[in-house]
Amino acid sequence: MKTLLFNDTSGYHSGCAKVIEYLTNKYDVIGTVRGNIDRIAYDQLLFDQAEHIVINGEGTMHSNRRVPSELLDVLVLAHKQGKKTSLINTVFQGITLSKTHINALQQTYISTREVMSQRYLKEHNIDSELHLDCSFFVDVPLEDMPKQNLVLGVNYANGDIANGFSEYATVNIFKQEWNHIVNVLRNSEFLITSRHHEMYAACKARCPFLVIEGNTWKSQALFETAGVDIPYVKHTDQLVQAYIDIKTYWSDYKLEYEKLFDWMEQQPEL
Repeated sequence: MKTLLFNDTSGYHSGCAKVIEYLTNKYDVIGTVRGNIDRIAYDQLLFDQAEHIVINGEGTMHSNRRVPSELLDVLVLAHKQGKKTSLINTVFQGITLSKTHINALQQTYISTREVMSQRYLKEHNIDSELHLDCSFFVDVPLEDMPKQNLVLGVNYANGDIANGFSEYATVNIFKQEWNHIVNVLRNSEFLITSRHHEMYAACKARCPFLVIEGNTWKSQALFETAGVDIPYVKHTDQLVQAYIDIKTYWSDYKLEYEKLFDWMEQQPEL
């Protein structure tokens, strides 16, 4: 089935690139529409040729902004033309939905990454399935890497947070390949990050982590979905103490991380 993929985020960072790699391998993609922009623009000829409109929901489907509204309008238009529609790999949060948009979503296959988005949609009588972020399901070959204790993500390696730790390595999802990051974390004891995909790389690597809340619930909602007691912090000034607490009660938290990683590895692919 000829598929036009909206919200191609592959140019943003290597985690997003891995998502698009997964999706383009899954579907018969005849073209993609760029993501991480302020306004959706697409080739009308490709849209007319497509039998299936797929929206990659990462980074977009939250808050009352122009882009999520325009993507919902795309679903409405696709249904008018008798096309199949899918909204996948998505968070869904804080969007005021019109009756037209609700109707379009009720006719769309939807896969959210966590239960909080799933519940939000259900409040509008919109059904959805649940699958992990697509990056998790791409195989990463093993590579030898130096052993590391603590790793800091891109947001904190050069900031005040780093002053709270005497020794650490770094990863940067904007400059390093996904496979490299996963293998760094496979050989590391702990990661601190605020990036959703750096967190997912840690899960792929089975590396315990501490995540700082972002602009949606997408990271901490993973813990609720898996039913694990893993802490996260809302503000960076809570970070060092949270890290100390985790290490203080490590025997308990280690079991929760193992429970999370085992659960994720048992989840079905999209």
